[in-house]
Formats: sequence, C-alpha cells, structure tokens
Amino acid sequence: MFGVSLDTNLLFTITILVTYLTGILIFSPLLVKLKEHGFVGRDMYKLGNPKIPEMGGIGICFALLAGILFMSVFHEIPYLIYLSVFVLMLYFLFGLVDDILGVGGGDVSPTKLAKMLIPLFFAYPLANYVYTEMDLPFLGTIYLGSLYPFIILPIFIMVCANLTNMFSYYNGQSAGSTLIILVFVVLKLNSLGRLDMLYILYPFMGATMAFLSYNIYPAGVFPGDSGDLMMGAMIGIAATLGGIEAFVFVALLPMIINFLMVAWWFTMEKDSAKVKFGKVRKDNTIVPPNNRTLMWIFPYYFRLTERHTTLIMYALVLLSCLTAWFFC
Repeated sequence: MFGVSLDTNLLFTITILVTYLTGILIFSPLLVKLKEHGFVGRDMYKLGNPKIPEMGGIGICFALLAGILFMSVFHEIPYLIYLSVFVLMLYFLFGLVDDILGVGGGDVSPTKLAKMLIPLFFAYPLANYVYTEMDLPFLGTIYLGSLYPFIILPIFIMVCANLTNMFSYYNGQSAGSTLIILVFVVLKLNSLGRLDMLYILYPFMGATMAFLSYNIYPAGVFPGDSGDLMMGAMIGIAATLGGIEAFVFVALLPMIINFLMVAWWFTMEKDSAKVKFGKVRKDNTIVPPNNRTLMWIFPYYFRLTERHTTLIMYALVLLSCLTAWFFC
C-alpha cells in the first residue's frame, strides 16, 4: 500500500481540479459534435421532450485519462491503477458500442445475453491483485481462495456497473449518486489505510463532477451506457480492490432495491404493462405509469418534479452510505 504524504494530498487536490477543468473544456465542443452527428436522445420529463446529446461517457473517459497523465508526471502511479484504468476502458468501450449500435433487443435475445455475459471477462486483468477474503459485518473475515478473483470479482464489478446503468433515469441521477458513493468510498479507504485506489478515485471524481455540471437538471447531456457502465464499474473496482465489498453493497441499497422492483415488475406483469417512461404535466410534475420502480414511487403518491425526485434519490443514496459507514 502507498502512504499519503502532504505532497501526495496536494497532488490529489490539484488532480481533481485539473480533471474537472479538463472535463469542462472537453464537454463544450463534444456536445456540439454529438448533436451534429445525431447522437441524441429525448428528455422524457421535459415539456416537448427536447433532444439532448448522449454518450457523455466520452467526456468522462478523456477527462479521467488527462488526470492520470497529469499525476504520472509528478508521482509514480501504482501498476494496479493502470490495470484498473484498462478495465474501466473496457466497460467504456462496451457501453459506447451499445450507445452507437444498440446492443440488446427483446427481453430475451442472444445479443442481450451477450451484453450481460461479456463484461464478466473485463475484470480478469485484476484477478491476481485482489484480496482472497471478504470482511463481512457480524461474520468476520471469510476466506474464499480462487473463488473470489475468478467468480466473485467479475460478478461484483459487472453488477455494480449494471445497477448504476439502471439507476440512470432522471437528470443527474446516476452521476450524482456515483459521486456520493465515491466520496464515502474514499473516506472508508482512508480510514482503513488502503490508499492505492485513491490514485484513480480522485481523477475519476473530478471527471464525474465535470460531467455532472452538464448533466444536472436541466440536463445538457446524457451519460449513455458508456458513462453509466464506467461509473458503476469504478464503484465495483474500488470495492473489490479496496476490500470493502460489504460497505459498497450497503451503499448501493437504493440501486439494488430499484433493480429488484424492476425485476419483479417485468416478471409478473404482462408485456402491455411494461411502460418505460411516464409523462409530465404542464407544471413539470411527473405522472408515472405505476409505482413499480423506486424512481416512480415518490412522484406516484406526491406531486413532484424531476428535480425534486432526483434530490430524493440522492437522499436515499446518502442515507445508505451513512448506514454503511456506521455498520460496515
């Protein structure tokens, strides 16, 4: 592990600023080009459903790489960090292909099955660098041997990536939630003295903050699968390489609950009831088609705008992170 000196703390602080400013500079021309080439999606909870540029993950990717390059000039970067960046890039590229080509199809199809299974292999470059045990609350340390690096590691990272992707519904929801979780992840890793992951977490947070500046309500860009999968993969990588899987599991509870609700809904309901989006009233309040997802429960029972509902999602993620902090 790498101890953090004052100089390194200063480097991390400057890196966040450099990465954030790089992201801001990248997104301005990027959004113009995305719109020019037709990479747009409808903003379903705005009157008129305006077209918004997608694939914001491109900006996150290049801002992150700029931050890593900046740090490498002033400090030796652990080899494990470069491997982590490589895994993130695999998730980014896979999501980018999905954004461009639309990998998937119906509820059950070979391409959708491939979309679920292929990312399992992305984590294997990290297999020889992870802990072979897990620290679980009330149960202590459980030794897992080779089961962890070759089974649990790829599944954990893939699940985190897909949970974040499914939690990307309202403007700023996935990026803001990711930032909240990563802040607590950094604090947890600091408290445990597991500081090597900070070399990627700080620049990634700077890149995500730059993206959120454009993605927050009213959004000027959507993350796309390229952004959401990369943000979720970052959470999973930090959890597994930092040995804080239980902590991150609790922090992800709102996303897990949302996934379980959607899974139950799509399993039990007829195809005719599987509506992806609600509607919006003239006062910008949301009209959800049902209360089958976590994102729809609150506007279903209360008259809420997209901005208010996103803030509620942030509050739930913050509450789950605080719970993880005190009990994990």
